[in-house]
Amino acid sequence: MEKNKKGKGFWNKLKVDWYKKGVKFSGMDKAILRVIRPLVKDTQTILDVGAGTGMLSIPLAKSGKIVTALDSSANMLAVLKEEAKKKKLSSKIRTINAPWGERKIKAHDTIICANVPELLKPNDKEDKNNFLSEVNNLAKKSVFLILGADPLADKFYYKELMPLIFSKEFRAKSDYLLTYTRLHEQGIFANVNIIEYDFDQPFKDLEEAILFWKEYMGIVTEEHDETLRKFLEKKLVKSKNGLLAKFHKKSAVIWWKKNN
Repeated sequence: MEKNKKGKGFWNKLKVDWYKKGVKFSGMDKAILRVIRPLVKDTQTILDVGAGTGMLSIPLAKSGKIVTALDSSANMLAVLKEEAKKKKLSSKIRTINAPWGERKIKAHDTIICANVPELLKPNDKEDKNNFLSEVNNLAKKSVFLILGADPLADKFYYKELMPLIFSKEFRAKSDYLLTYTRLHEQGIFANVNIIEYDFDQPFKDLEEAILFWKEYMGIVTEEHDETLRKFLEKKLVKSKNGLLAKFHKKSAVIWWKKNN
């Protein structure tokens, strides 16, 4: 949830609200924490890069960790701070509203970066990845990176919707193996845990669902509304409070401990 495609302009209040609701229907946080928690028992301070609404920051602070939550989206951090206040965790979570690299960050025992693929891309052909080197140098004890584990994974039914609406194919994306290889090239021999979880997106009705897909696909006119309506009527599942878009995902938790 950092810069580039997931920067300040991307996470408007509408998308943040949807994301917050999606997290409540998700098992992602629990799946990630099952891997991380046993490995950070000796950790006191944690830097959560791309902290978002606090999916990891909140439970880690609740377990006694001192967390710095970094995110470029003020809307995301507003939700995080509100949730921290409700749970009386404000004293354990410090928020920084800035993209990675814009503010000087002090060293932390552990650094976590979940679902921020933009930071893991090399800046140019000669740059293996500055971010990977920086977090490795900044972490005192351990680093955890969470990335998609399936390059062919569908996102929001794009495999079907991209040809249907834009007449173009949905392109497969690189997954965790690219980052793992770059770490290996830098002499960092990381561990990998593959996790699976559901990440269902709730909607109160079909009209909200149509708005969701238009927002994420960058559709500003009404010309595709009927196409989306017919498609989503077949895809969405009825729930007690409305409709659900059901998704099952795989991610990789790449982690290593520092040899201090």
